[in-house]
Amino acid sequence: MPKSYPKFFCDVTGTPILPYQDRYAQNPFSGTLLVIPTGLGKTDAILMPWLYARAVGDLSAPTRLIFVLPRRNLTEQTAKRASERVAAAGLDSAIRVLQLMGGSAENDETLGPNEPAVIVATQDLYFSRALNRGYARRPPRWPIDFALYNQDCLIVLDEVQLMDEALATSTQLAAFRERFGICGPAPCVWMSATVRPEWLKTVDFPELPHQVRLNEEDLATPLVNDRIHAAKSLVPAPPECRTPAGCAAFVLAHHKPGTRSLVMVNTVARAREISAAIRQEFRDPILLHSRFRPGDRQAGAVRLTTIPPEGQIVVATQVLEAGVDITSRLLVTDVAPWGSLVQRFGRVNRYGGDLASQIFWVAQPTVGKQKPAAGPYSEDELQRALNRLRSLVSAAPADLPEEEGPEPYEHVLRRADLLDLFDTTPDLSGNELDISRFIRATEDKNIYLAWRNWEGPGDPPMRPELADEELCPVSIGEFREFAKKHRVFTLNFATEEWAEIRKDTPTYPGMLALTRTIEGGYTATEGWSPESRTPVPDVSSQAGREADTDTSDYRSFPKYRQTLSAHTDRVRGKLEGILATQKLDDRWIAALRCAAAKHDWGKAHEVFQATMHRNDITSEFLAKQCGNGRHTVKHFRHELASALAMLETGESDLAAYLVAAHHGRIRLSIRSMPGENSNGKMLVRGIQEGAVLPSCELAAGLSVPLVTLSLSRMQLGAGGNSWTERMLRLRDELGPFRLAYLEMLLRRADEEASADPGEEHTACLASN
Repeated sequence: MPKSYPKFFCDVTGTPILPYQDRYAQNPFSGTLLVIPTGLGKTDAILMPWLYARAVGDLSAPTRLIFVLPRRNLTEQTAKRASERVAAAGLDSAIRVLQLMGGSAENDETLGPNEPAVIVATQDLYFSRALNRGYARRPPRWPIDFALYNQDCLIVLDEVQLMDEALATSTQLAAFRERFGICGPAPCVWMSATVRPEWLKTVDFPELPHQVRLNEEDLATPLVNDRIHAAKSLVPAPPECRTPAGCAAFVLAHHKPGTRSLVMVNTVARAREISAAIRQEFRDPILLHSRFRPGDRQAGAVRLTTIPPEGQIVVATQVLEAGVDITSRLLVTDVAPWGSLVQRFGRVNRYGGDLASQIFWVAQPTVGKQKPAAGPYSEDELQRALNRLRSLVSAAPADLPEEEGPEPYEHVLRRADLLDLFDTTPDLSGNELDISRFIRATEDKNIYLAWRNWEGPGDPPMRPELADEELCPVSIGEFREFAKKHRVFTLNFATEEWAEIRKDTPTYPGMLALTRTIEGGYTATEGWSPESRTPVPDVSSQAGREADTDTSDYRSFPKYRQTLSAHTDRVRGKLEGILATQKLDDRWIAALRCAAAKHDWGKAHEVFQATMHRNDITSEFLAKQCGNGRHTVKHFRHELASALAMLETGESDLAAYLVAAHHGRIRLSIRSMPGENSNGKMLVRGIQEGAVLPSCELAAGLSVPLVTLSLSRMQLGAGGNSWTERMLRLRDELGPFRLAYLEMLLRRADEEASADPGEEHTACLASN
């Protein structure tokens, strides 16, 4: 018999279960609002029931557990805690733990639909993926993330009072998943130390979820009592703390050896200035903000785990407001919105054992030459918080008033917005739909910038894939100012050309950009520093593949050669393995099987085979070839040819859509690309009107006839029979979430087959 849940909880965490944690575990996979003060184990309250379900084989548990942290908080500590719990439960060989933050090395990891995982993400990364516009991701990956992050997952939103626009987006997405239907439940848990429950009510989500709060049984527990009454004196800081230099001097004067002193401010610029001033007298303070490359940010976060004999001084922005379990004796904090202040107070005397802990608050902080440093907050938010602070002398959780004021969001995701976001057809000018209004209210939105060294004075070498470890999140406003004085480039996905960013170049949140190392703008100790002219170290491997662009077809050029028939057999086998773990409608299964069998039919096209046989004199139809290849017809997409052939031979719209979408380029709408022409004949994505696919054997026992392709369905107004009209009907019939999920299943089978080609292939020679 498996051990009881309370025993499992205690064995894995090393602490007895609290009453509220036990109450939550009685129904852990349903919509819940968890209102619990900081420092009382909310993360374990959610994580442990999910791990217990995995340990005992409870099939009601969603496959993925996603923790979403507000704003740009550090993900490292929550991910580390999750990894420790997974290992203590004996599940580390079965469950992956991934962290997604701007520039995180694990942003580009892919998951299988049946692969259990704990994912820790910032709200920017999670919600951009859940809205089909993943920040710092190339467009072909967007639909896969959209499918995985909305279905068969438990979505945990931490400290939702700090999420502004994303709070409304979370409830609206929950409502739309219910309305449109999904493949596998995706309940939400909203967690907070201080939130007005009414904020969760949005136009399509009018009913509050079940609530879990502390009750009398919890309050009678010594641990809870100690923490909610933890001593924390609260007084205004002296006026000199308004300036960075004055704040640094004050902290140095009050810091005690062997303890942690914490400075939390509202802007990166103020944090850098305070840290630099402290560094003149105190060896190596820790500076933490969201604008570091992953390696440098990780180095700072690791140092939080121990306090040296001389003590530790930490200067940070909002990154420490949630998801980080640290305590300090001294806190100097800029005035921020009330919800942010409560979180900052929670980093002081967290466990209740320090009777001398102190908190000083700073009104009207400045940066540089006495410029205001209020950060991304409105005057109304700050004034409401200031009015509360003036009447308080203690920041113990039991002494803090509840949240009040209006809901922290303005924009609300609506049905039409979600449906518009389903199509990911590239904008030929390089523009992208801006989803930032559904994620973050302020102008403080990110572009991801990398630094590389290349020879010559011209543009970057054509299409290097920017790796996660070299990306630094930079606010759009500061990025634009930087680009006025430095050469910065972005790669247009559709035209496949580098464009130097000028004042009229479109920029959007999540954009990837590249500059030379000699342009400066970053240091390992301070992170993003736009005024720095010191050359930036190039941390790229320089050996990565080309960036994924419109005509990329790197999966057709792996390190082996394989026939079309052998590859198709492999995909069909991989799909059957995936389907064995899924509960799907029989019609969808039939469409998936048909799509797996015919997904590469278009590779029989003469353009594709000419590329495959450039240095190969055989007559076989090939799906994979050694080396690198580019088709003679630019923008050629074999999957479009496959889908057209399927429609010509009477296959279902669903099967044809799955085939067209299996590389993420062809989805709801199809258009000719720049430069496509063919002497007056219609040409779309490299496919010409009247092109012929010869008869061939697609798989063992599956032969297909010669087919002449027609592009008539690419035109709108074809009596309701155009590609776009048919696929829109399909989207509305299945719903956007389910259609994307089926799309993802075929893509996963194809990717698994490409990564594991079986015995029917020939390895490439080293010279290739």
